[in-house]
Amino acid sequence: MEEVRNMCGRFTLTVDLQDVVDYFQLQFIPDHFSPSFNIAPSQLVLTAIAHNGERRAGYMKWGLVPYWVKQPKQWKPLINARSESLTDKSSFKHLVEKHRCVIFADSFYEWKVENGKKTPYRIMKNDGKPFAFAALWDRNREGDRELITCVILTTSANEKVRNIHERMPVMLDNEEAWETWLNTKEYPYAKAKELLKPYPMENQKLYVVSSLVNSPKNNGEECIRPLFS
Repeated sequence: MEEVRNMCGRFTLTVDLQDVVDYFQLQFIPDHFSPSFNIAPSQLVLTAIAHNGERRAGYMKWGLVPYWVKQPKQWKPLINARSESLTDKSSFKHLVEKHRCVIFADSFYEWKVENGKKTPYRIMKNDGKPFAFAALWDRNREGDRELITCVILTTSANEKVRNIHERMPVMLDNEEAWETWLNTKEYPYAKAKELLKPYPMENQKLYVVSSLVNSPKNNGEECIRPLFS
């Protein structure tokens, strides 16, 4: 089994669904949606794929279970994948050409470790608008139920995030990037992998938040409030 370091391990999507639909030009959306301030592995996350020329949004379980896993309940789901070595790993190499997706977010959390103490930070775009994580997905079965799961791709951290953690998720924030990553018919992985790079630090901001985010049981606005004014 291929171990992946636990980063990114939490994120948020706090905007209204209509904002997501408009911003990402989605043609199909799921029936139910609610903002979340502390999204954790194993939860359902809002994603999109390209299908027949449309961007179709739906929910997938965060934590990849590859199609070849015979006993999903005994498999440790993969929440992150290092973008630099996707084609070297059996869990991911069969997905890069046909099973690319995005996961919608408007920030992610990371913990800075100093003298044995972990301090949580919220990391987001300067303008606060949503963006998409580059991701991969796969299909398996859990008994008689279809199991559709996904994994967030990570890259080396930019200089701002590196003060907290050495890795960061791949963030896609414009039409050209979304089209290139999702449109697997027109853009082979050889082209799409050019997107797998650190987000520009000058377009990001970060701040310390409450340790409430340490537990996924906490999922209110207090999770995103700056700890220091």
